[in-house]
Amino acid sequence: MLNVERSEIYTFGKVKSRYLGKIFLIALLIIPSLIAQEFKAADVKGDVKYRSGTSEVWVEVKEGTVLRTDDFVITGSKSSVQIKGSGSIINLTEFSAVSVASIKTMSTDDLLLALAMEDMINAPKPNGKNNSSSTAVYGNKEGQGNNSEMKSDDFGIKRLNGAMQLAKNGFKESSVVFAKETYRKYPESKQIPSYRIFFADILYEKGLYEEALREYLDIAKLDLNKEEKSKVESQTQSINKILLNN
Repeated sequence: MLNVERSEIYTFGKVKSRYLGKIFLIALLIIPSLIAQEFKAADVKGDVKYRSGTSEVWVEVKEGTVLRTDDFVITGSKSSVQIKGSGSIINLTEFSAVSVASIKTMSTDDLLLALAMEDMINAPKPNGKNNSSSTAVYGNKEGQGNNSEMKSDDFGIKRLNGAMQLAKNGFKESSVVFAKETYRKYPESKQIPSYRIFFADILYEKGLYEEALREYLDIAKLDLNKEEKSKVESQTQSINKILLNN
């Protein structure tokens, strides 16, 4: 646990209501364009598979395989693939999984809206329960399919590796959204500090200080090593100074 004084913690409110009305409008505008997009697989090496829509069947990805936005791509050991779309390219390395729909450029406002949507999904239900149990079950199905090697916890880590690949290929905002979705569907993946810090740093880099602070304070509750603890403490103090001076 980090020794963060209460007076240092900047208190921030819930997501502003002005964003909530925009979420549905953006969904109406974005979804049709996503469905129309197609991607192609290139430079396929090793064990690369994809799954379409809600199917649990994983199919081998070959050179030139056409991929759509409702597809999911996964790579095995010593495997990689380049996924090319209209102006969008990502090199997916080994032990990674990514939703093709996540290979897209997002603005900071788009990211804020997506985070607001995640907050809505994660909000406690009237009975005091949230969606963690149901999404975890869905996550197991998504990860395992008919392949016994794809355990839910392994698949969650592969998704986070895929999210990191998104960030490293220039899709930083989208990578955060994909990581957040992974935390929700695979709660165990949320307990790995290195991934959490990586994506919190992106929020900090984008100037989303309130969102980043919330992440760092949550990360501080995890079992951190000395380096991780120092990094989180430093970022937390930095953000508090920025917010208090605004």
